[in-house]
Amino acid sequence: MKTNSIILNFLLLSFLLTGCDLLDQNQNVGLSLELEKYTFFEADTLKGAFTVTNLSSNIINYNFSTSCQYGLKIQSGSVISRQYPEVCAQVLTSLTLKSGESKLYEFQLLLVDNDYNNLIKGNYEVETFLLNNNSSIVSKSIKIN
Repeated sequence: MKTNSIILNFLLLSFLLTGCDLLDQNQNVGLSLELEKYTFFEADTLKGAFTVTNLSSNIINYNFSTSCQYGLKIQSGSVISRQYPEVCAQVLTSLTLKSGESKLYEFQLLLVDNDYNNLIKGNYEVETFLLNNNSSIVSKSIKIN
């Protein structure tokens, strides 16, 4: 039990030290999330960018089972208020990054839930990740006043 506690503390400390810009341990890929702002009003729009950067000296290739290559979640605690994308074409796609190359995914989403009702006032986490079933998650906190 003590070992589990030590491991958990180590993981939490590692996360706090790395912040919201993560290095994907699987393939030496940097992931970052930038938002235009962090405080919003009801019925506002979330604008930002999710960047994937190849930090290795090798070519990295990601394969996706749909036309969508990244995902985004807005959640409060364990409740997921909004997920993006909502619909993806069932086609195979891929992303190839040469050494030092980046892929920028820009997004603009209304702050509504999955039923298109305005998100209520409160604190939320915005999470982004690649949709390759093996990606790290990058998150930032936002507040709706």
